[in-house]
Amino acid sequence: MIMGPCAGGAVYSPSMTDFIFMVKDSSYMFVTGPEVVKTVTHEDVTAEELGGAVTHTTKSGVADLAFENDVEALSMLRRFTNFLPANNREKPPVTPTNDPVDRMDYSLDTLVPDNANKAYDMKELIVKVE
Repeated sequence: MIMGPCAGGAVYSPSMTDFIFMVKDSSYMFVTGPEVVKTVTHEDVTAEELGGAVTHTTKSGVADLAFENDVEALSMLRRFTNFLPANNREKPPVTPTNDPVDRMDYSLDTLVPDNANKAYDMKELIVKVE
C-alpha cells in the first residue's frame, strides 16, 4: 500500500511486489521527482503525471488499484487480505460458486495469442474464468 510519496531507491521494493495499491492525489512512486525532470529535460511534469496512482494503474502497470482516499484504500486492503492464506502452509480460502465445473468457453482458445508479444485483454480473461 503506497499512501504517500515513495521516491528514489525506495521505489524498487514496492515495484517488485505482487500487489500494489495506491491513493489518488497523495501517493507517488518515482525514482526521481518532478524538479529533477525539469532540470534535466526542461519539461514541466507534476508528481501525479510522473508517478501518481492513476499513472501507475493505467499506463505503467506498476500498481494494481487506485483509491480515492486512505479510508477506501485501507478498507479494500482489508477485504483483499481475506482472499489470501495466513501463511505458506495454509490453503487459500474457498468461495462457493454456481459456475459448472464442466462449462466450456471456446473463446478462451483464441483469447490469448500464440505470439507472446501480442496484447490481449486480461480483464476479459479473468471474467471468463471466474
